[in-house]
Amino acid sequence: MAHLEQSHYKELYRNDPIPTPGIDAMIREVLHMLGKIDFEHEVELEKIEESPKDEALKNHNKRKIRAAYYERREPYVELLATLRQRQHRLSHRD
Repeated sequence: MAHLEQSHYKELYRNDPIPTPGIDAMIREVLHMLGKIDFEHEVELEKIEESPKDEALKNHNKRKIRAAYYERREPYVELLATLRQRQHRLSHRD
């Protein structure tokens, strides 16, 4: 998650209210990154599928790619859930 600015990430843990537009922008950024990860994953799988390698090797490589995909994606999914919870709490404050 190196592309997220440190100051934005630290905003999640502040005690004072964060304006919703700031959270909205962070959510958009995380969703964009997830889309990029998903696209790159699909491209990698297509390359393997189109390769002339035998099926056993293809399946092995696909398993490795899927494992790396989920590992790469997990922190963004967790961050997105945190941002959405924070957004929800802020929108229901009186």
